[in-house]
Amino acid sequence: MRVKRAISSACFLLCAFILAAGCEQTFEPLQENNQYNFNISGYLDVSADTQWIRVGTIRESIDEPPDPANIKVTLEDLQNGNTAVMNDSLFATNGVLNYWTTMDIRKEQSYRVTAERDDKKTSQVTVTTPMEFPTVYITISDVDGSAVGANIYIDDDVKLIADLQSVWYVIVNPNTNVERRRIYRFPLRNTLQHTTAFRGAHYAFSNWGRELAQIEQSVGRVDVSVISRRFFVATGGPEWNENFSSIDDFKYFLNETASNIENGVGYVVGIEGKWFRQTDCLKPEESGYIPCEPVEPIW
Repeated sequence: MRVKRAISSACFLLCAFILAAGCEQTFEPLQENNQYNFNISGYLDVSADTQWIRVGTIRESIDEPPDPANIKVTLEDLQNGNTAVMNDSLFATNGVLNYWTTMDIRKEQSYRVTAERDDKKTSQVTVTTPMEFPTVYITISDVDGSAVGANIYIDDDVKLIADLQSVWYVIVNPNTNVERRRIYRFPLRNTLQHTTAFRGAHYAFSNWGRELAQIEQSVGRVDVSVISRRFFVATGGPEWNENFSSIDDFKYFLNETASNIENGVGYVVGIEGKWFRQTDCLKPEESGYIPCEPVEPIW
């Protein structure tokens, strides 16, 4: 293989680059609020073994986090009626609480997330997970015999591509007592173009030189060792909003105009996310390309 392996973690908590247009959206607490009870944001991922949803009360979402003792968050499977009470993670981000559950999430299924206060005021959202994941092909681009980047082709039978990232695992200051693991993400969804290759596909290119230059610029004059590179691909359910550039947008408060929450604000969608090595996907005899097999994230 001409490429080192690629990267990233399910919870996305170690991102070094904060990407995406959603970062520009800010949430302003309402001065007089009789309509909205909670801010709920996040996504349900068919491929994940643990689901995370962020919940904040409207008045407290910018200041102190809400009291989890007064909040109950549930996840309900609308097909079979199974309901899980989500666990408070005991840590807060930007004044909101993170709730999790290991409830199994399936393809093409609708789920309801409900947040309820002890005074019985609630906010809720219903989302549907996407259909079958598309076929992915990856090839390596060479210039004068040297690999310069990876091409990714996503079968165009799937229209709602929620995310595409080139993700790097690196170690800063390797082999020293101050070495640090870092994950860098480069958004590619907004660069997708249509091509007739592979019988019709959405296409994007990961430019390794450009991405490495950004990493080196961010860390300054220190050594960087590249451990792996991977593509992260996510498809979206019917609630996916094309104004979002990445599922990373759901880390931030969204204003009232970009909300699908009943009696609340924020946004929740269903996705399926998978990881792929940034390397040629070839037949055993290297006589042609075959669909790439998903892999697990590294860190």
